[in-house]
Amino acid sequence: MKLRWLLLFCLALPFWGEAQLETQQPEKRSHLAIQADAFWGFDGLGNYFYSKNNVLFKHHESGVLQYQNLPFGKLKSVDITQPLRPILFYENFNAVVVLDNFLNEIQVVEFSTIPTPIMITAVGMANQNRLWGYDAVMQQIGMYHLTTGSFSPIGNPVPGSWKYYQCAFNSLTWIDAKNHWKSITIYGHISDYGQLPEGMYYFVNENVVLVYNHETWTLWNRLTGKKSSFEIVEKSVKNFSCNDQILSIFTAEGITNYKITVP
Repeated sequence: MKLRWLLLFCLALPFWGEAQLETQQPEKRSHLAIQADAFWGFDGLGNYFYSKNNVLFKHHESGVLQYQNLPFGKLKSVDITQPLRPILFYENFNAVVVLDNFLNEIQVVEFSTIPTPIMITAVGMANQNRLWGYDAVMQQIGMYHLTTGSFSPIGNPVPGSWKYYQCAFNSLTWIDAKNHWKSITIYGHISDYGQLPEGMYYFVNENVVLVYNHETWTLWNRLTGKKSSFEIVEKSVKNFSCNDQILSIFTAEGITNYKITVP
């Protein structure tokens, strides 16, 4: 097993370091001035999701919706894998809230009170009315079934901490403590795509990662090995997302959108 891991590590590193690097010039499209603590993403339908003082806002040019859960308090994360059903994670209470398109509550799940309690540290939408979840006690990735209220572990245990993770309907992808890009499918198959450089990360899709480091942005397609780099001068980048080749950068001044080309 150790030999297999070492081979994967050695094979993956050159793909990043030796891939042909292209440059591109992003086109600035728009800017949204907001006051927010966190930006959770742009859904491609004209909606921006962000939060201020633990209040979630869904901002559209036609109006703004908001949601707050006072008992749960601090909002840890918001998953918009399915924008019509945002998943709000309240880590301090080991709970999630499922909302509808108008930010009305559909369901509240407290993982400490389910038949087999778990301690969730990562969560997001999967397929077939299920949630991805990482149980920190068992160090196990699994699926929580919203209809039955049960948690089903999949794959082998995954020890260690994560720097970043992102959910999709059929896979969960993360960056571990050693900057390894890893993913697991709904069938439990775990892949290690090698080590990435230090920075901030966003998975554009299952094959492309965007890495930000000191005003330099690099897109890498793990299948083709192509890399595309560009520079955008935005002071104090807090977060970013990419949807339909629109890069949305969140700073203290708000959200700025750029058109980029994904390799």
